Amino acid sequence: MKIRKFKMFIRSVMPSFFQLLAIAKYSNLLQIYKFRTKYPNVRIFPHTVMRVKKGFYSLDNQDFILDRYFFKGKKKGFFCDIGGNHPLIGNNTKYFEDLGWRGVVFEPLPHMVELWTKQRKAKLFSIALSDNEGEGSFAVSEYSDGVMSFMKNTSLGSLDKSEIYDIKVRTRLFKDVMNEENITHIDYLSLDVEGHEVNVLKGIDFNKVRIDVLTIENHSLYGDDNIRNMMINNGYIFWGRVMNLDDIYVHTDYKVS
Repeated sequence: MKIRKFKMFIRSVMPSFFQLLAIAKYSNLLQIYKFRTKYPNVRIFPHTVMRVKKGFYSLDNQDFILDRYFFKGKKKGFFCDIGGNHPLIGNNTKYFEDLGWRGVVFEPLPHMVELWTKQRKAKLFSIALSDNEGEGSFAVSEYSDGVMSFMKNTSLGSLDKSEIYDIKVRTRLFKDVMNEENITHIDYLSLDVEGHEVNVLKGIDFNKVRIDVLTIENHSLYGDDNIRNMMINNGYIFWGRVMNLDDIYVHTDYKVS
């Protein structure tokens, strides 16, 4: 009875809160409906920051999803982490490294490079990947929690300009680095470079490097079809979508072990 009275009181003083809550739930369902109508065969996973199981690290359970549907506790594998950011917090490849996987990471931010060197075993390349060889100017924002993000100058949005500064980083093509490292097979590739994904993908030679499964940040309401078309044209199935965040792609010839 007390709980019911409390709810009635809240509704009397904050009616707009419950209206907004109802609208939010409806909007989410509407987004899923529209996405499902366009992509009826793509699996949908909710956008949530709650871990479904201990031992996983991803922001929205990407590592759990991949392990459940594809890798199933596989002990030996190879990953590539492009735009690794923090080596532990919200990281997509840490779980697989814990299983014994080897890997490479591309992270140009000096602050994060230091953390990767101390906390991870993967071979680190302190460069940015793009569709050209040279030097790129990128804007960096340091948030209140100290975590820095790597982003294009064109995607700064409404960030406080006083907290933003530019850095110069070396840019290379993915295919050139893979050729130098003699890497021809990658079990899992995580791509999260804050709007620079298409540029990175243009630098991949999918005929020379076989990548089984990828998660690619496609961070908008329904995602960018340019990324999807590029992946489909290179022999991949658009397999899953973490709503408003990542696309999951699987090579057409990949066989789940």
